[in-house]
Amino acid sequence: MSRKYLICHQKQKKCPFRILDIQLDVFGCNFYKQYWQVFNEGNSFGAKVLVNRACEWIKKEERRLDFISKGASKETIKMLENLEVGDMLFWTNRVIYVTLLEKPTEISQIARLKCRKSDGKVIEIPAYNLCKISSGTFYGEYFIEGVRKEKKVQELEYKTNLYGFRTEIERREDGYLLKIYGDSQREVDDFISLSLEQDFDISPYI
Repeated sequence: MSRKYLICHQKQKKCPFRILDIQLDVFGCNFYKQYWQVFNEGNSFGAKVLVNRACEWIKKEERRLDFISKGASKETIKMLENLEVGDMLFWTNRVIYVTLLEKPTEISQIARLKCRKSDGKVIEIPAYNLCKISSGTFYGEYFIEGVRKEKKVQELEYKTNLYGFRTEIERREDGYLLKIYGDSQREVDDFISLSLEQDFDISPYI
């Protein structure tokens, strides 16, 4: 049995999604595996039935994920309404910057935006896979100590881009310097202090 599942802490012994991992001697939750299997088959009614059969924790988690999804949709709409030709965008799936070639004619998460990659290739990308990158010149730095921290540097750069900041990485003898550019000095300083140094989720506040 795959161990990529939630550990079940509920006391509902008759829960249809509660499964025993004999090797680890713990109960796991098989809800999401069944849910996405049914959902990907196009059976939306069956997916709703599974949610209704789930425990209260799963139901609360579904409401939380739905709230996050709606919030992301609002952010995408807000971005589309304020885009201009030439804006730099971050393509989250490919982790690269692209340039907007045409203003979107459709304002929705599934709108496809015509963009140019750094190699000159023109492509269309779904809006939900893009976020706008700042062209500001306000600047800050965050140092990651250790020359073998490439993965951590990449994760922090990705996180920084998702918040809309432009980045550059400079390799040093004793680590990496993450250079961060934004629209205001306060935004840059607050992001470094709260999100990078303290690992605090600032997304609800920016």
